[in-house]
Amino acid sequence: MSFLKQLLNPFIEFDEDKKPVSQQPAGSPAPVADHAAGAGEPVHHPLIPDEQTPAAMQTPLANLPVPPPSADIATEHKQYFDRLIEKANQENPMFSGPDYKEFVDARVDIDDIADENLKYTTAFNILKGAGLTKEKLLSSGREYLNIIGRDLNAFQGAHAQLYKKELGQKEQDLQAKALELQQLTQRLNVLKTEINAATQEINQTKDTLNKTRNSFLLAGEQKQHEIETELKKIASFFS
Repeated sequence: MSFLKQLLNPFIEFDEDKKPVSQQPAGSPAPVADHAAGAGEPVHHPLIPDEQTPAAMQTPLANLPVPPPSADIATEHKQYFDRLIEKANQENPMFSGPDYKEFVDARVDIDDIADENLKYTTAFNILKGAGLTKEKLLSSGREYLNIIGRDLNAFQGAHAQLYKKELGQKEQDLQAKALELQQLTQRLNVLKTEINAATQEINQTKDTLNKTRNSFLLAGEQKQHEIETELKKIASFFS
């Protein structure tokens, strides 16, 4: 429920739930979860499954449901950060009372105002009476930025761990196979060169041997023909 609707709630009944009141005293510093892990320490994020998170609270990658064709992962991620801001606004006493989020909600509620300066001024004036100041508006906005920044860092750390777990060994195996293929290709090129050289040598030797055989057979046949001719003459002269 936007803060504008909360202000109107005594006069208009809404079905939305009101923002729960934290048990911690207003103005006390908010406990902030530190996502920055030391060197070698695992980093966790709710969108990244890991071995440290109980199985009931995570979904393995292989079992993730296939989204329908109309589903957009970018939209899902935008909704995640909307929920992250909403959760901080609801649970963190640092954001008690009107702050940046309520200001944005109020501005959206009057989004039909065309003049942007008037729209921002009107939204601020609506919440000013409930305790919103320019300092709180800016400081709470910066803290929401910090919350998102810490979550982004946690996601990147957890994603890097998941990337290494899921793909690290496979990429090493792929590199090893690529190296093996390169070595086999080099060996294949050497074999091709050796085969070409051996083929040329065989053909040259074959030609030499064939020429020798053909020359010898021809000489023998000629000598046989010569002898046969002489024998016929001898037979005719001494009949």
